[in-house]
Amino acid sequence: MRDVINVELFKMWKRKIFIGIFLLSNFSLVYSLGIYFNWSFIDINGKLDLISFSTSMWALLMMLGIPLVLFTFLAAGTLGGEISDGQFTLEITRVRSIKSLALGKFISIVEVLVSFYILSMALSSLYYIVFVARSKNGLGISWDIEGYHSRLLLVSICGVLFLIMFISIAMVVSVNFGTFRAVLLSLSIYVLLKFISSIQSIRIWIPGYYTLIDDNDFSLLIVTYQLFIMGFIIGTLIYVTINFLEKKDY
Repeated sequence: MRDVINVELFKMWKRKIFIGIFLLSNFSLVYSLGIYFNWSFIDINGKLDLISFSTSMWALLMMLGIPLVLFTFLAAGTLGGEISDGQFTLEITRVRSIKSLALGKFISIVEVLVSFYILSMALSSLYYIVFVARSKNGLGISWDIEGYHSRLLLVSICGVLFLIMFISIAMVVSVNFGTFRAVLLSLSIYVLLKFISSIQSIRIWIPGYYTLIDDNDFSLLIVTYQLFIMGFIIGTLIYVTINFLEKKDY
């Protein structure tokens, strides 16, 4: 399976995906420079420490929806796009295992996503140290971990799981409906979840609660439930994707 993953990563490299990932990872540089040079269109209230700045930049990216669109499109194109243009049939002949091929494609996208998250957090931390720490919005450089830091990091990690869930949604839909409709349906599901999350009585049970809602409940029950439900949905959708692929006539 590692060979399949490496092939998928190489294809993404040739499509210049990693350049886009790197540029997007530098998103926090704009805000860092804005704080440092007091740009009028960059308005940040209060003071930030290293972890709160890094997680805030990730949260802002998620709020803008850029990673969601990017990775659902990447997931749908990696599977649905290759099915429609016949590339998937050639890959089955080479790999001889639909399960390994589907899992390899999924894992390769997840690896890119996790790398993007780590790089974004690392660059945000670097830019905080260089530009923000000693500015009017900075709190200097401190390596002390407070209670609220763990909650901020939990929310950002749940954001990664949320994106993985939508990667699996895009892949399962793309098997039968192609790239464009898979992306469109995935984004429609996101809008639906966002709408449902406004209902106070059921919001804590919605997959992606920590990504969709700002005022969160961090009780152990809710945290455990959210991690479980997103993991369960991801596993189920990958299983369904493999079944769909095995039933298709190539």
